Parts: sequence; C-alpha cells; structure tokens
Amino acid sequence: MGIGLEIPVFGGNAASRAVELGASRIELNATGSYPDGGLAPSLEDLRRVADIEVPVRIMIRPRGPPSESRVRDFIYSDAEFADMESAIRRFKETGLLNEARGDGFVFGILKEEPQFANEPGTRRTKCWVDKDRCSRLVAATRPFPAVFHRAFDEIVSCDDDDESNIDNRLGWSTGLDDVVACGFNAILTSGGLGHAIQNLAMLDKIITRAETLGIEIIVGGGVRRHNVSELSQRLRLKERAQSACVHSACLSNAASEHIDAEEVAGILSQLN
Repeated sequence: MGIGLEIPVFGGNAASRAVELGASRIELNATGSYPDGGLAPSLEDLRRVADIEVPVRIMIRPRGPPSESRVRDFIYSDAEFADMESAIRRFKETGLLNEARGDGFVFGILKEEPQFANEPGTRRTKCWVDKDRCSRLVAATRPFPAVFHRAFDEIVSCDDDDESNIDNRLGWSTGLDDVVACGFNAILTSGGLGHAIQNLAMLDKIITRAETLGIEIIVGGGVRRHNVSELSQRLRLKERAQSACVHSACLSNAASEHIDAEEVAGILSQLN
C-alpha cells in the first residue's frame, strides 16, 4: 500500500504550500511554535486552511516542554486541561472542520508516579496515559478523530532504566492498550525518545501490535529524505495491511518554519 506524508505546519499560511508540494495530511500548529514541539493554532489559522483538500489535524497543546530537563512533559495542570477542552470546543464551533475530509485533533496527556516528583536531579521514570482526561478530550472531539501524539514516546522510554532488552519491556504495550481504550484513532510516535531511525526495533513491535488493535501508527521524529527509505524498508511500511503514514516537518533548517520543497520531493520520491 502507499505511504502518506503528514507535514506539520506552523501557521495557516504554510498549509497551502505543503499541500501543493504533496502533503497527504496537515498537522496545524501555531505560528512560531516549532521550538516548542507545536502548540494550538489560532482560529484564524484554521480559517486559512478551511478550503484545502487534505485532512487537517489540529494540535491541542497549551504549552511547550518545561524549562527544567528533569521535569517530564505532557503533565498538565487543571487550568491547562480546561484550556485544552475549551480549545477543542472553540475549533468545532467555527463550523470549519470537515468530517468527510478527515479533519481531527492531536493531543496527549500523561500521569506519573508522585514519589519521583521531588527527587533533585532524578528524571521521573514511570509514566502512563492519563486515561480519565484523555477519554474526556476524545469524547469532546467527536465526531472527529483524535491522534495521541509523541507523549507516547515518554511512555515507551519508561522501561529504559529497567530493561535494555525490548522483548522484556511492557510499558509500551500497556500504553498502547490505554490509548486504544481512550478511543484514539492514531498515535504519532518515534518509538521512544530521540529519532525514529534510532528506534526501529521498538517501532516494528508497536506497528505490528497496533495493526491487531486497529489503530494507525504515524511514524515521526527526525524523518528526513536521507533516512526515510531505510525507515520504510526496515519497518515494511509498504507491506502492511493498514495504510502507513510518516510525519516530517520538512523544514529548511531548525531555525526556520519554511517548508523545504526539495526535502518534500526527496521524501515523496522514496515513499511512492
């Protein structure tokens, strides 16, 4: 089967260019939010993409990662969660989302073991899907689909300190079950912290099990034209029963939010 290319764009003006270059799906983020991993866009951004022909997935993320490296991301306060619920409601109320086109939302919320919270210099090692909050947000998105984003990579990494043999690591499997139980339709993941190309064995396990559960895996994290062929071949993306999709910002450089046409063409040439 063919492999789709999802391009995250940062501001509504970039979406038309991404589609023109060959994107099969758009993840819509706020202008200037690439360094934060993508944040919720404005209503004006959504208006600017209302007429494009491919699915638009709206990022629902109230802030970027914490400034302290030992503090885990995707842990949100009650106020931040309320902001996420409110954002979904506002986007739906515009009437600009198109269910038939495949429009939807992207988000993820985690919980973690409290005993790790106050240990100086210690990275919190145990985390899992916040099923109560995620289920509420998924319900709020309906009838539009919901994607659990790279918060999933934090869950995969929870096993790293306990077991180097991935065959004995079960956190990812539990996390996958939890995401499915919440009602998500897809997961964006690199198979752990870092880039997808570094986590091929784990990604293969995740994709294989996800197929049995009926949830789409979108492979993202450092996907570029120089490695997408290896990713596709080693993960057997063209041989999978379910359609596959890779996620790449295709930016000119890390300091820019400008889509690189040559990067897009290079990725597409190896996916088709």
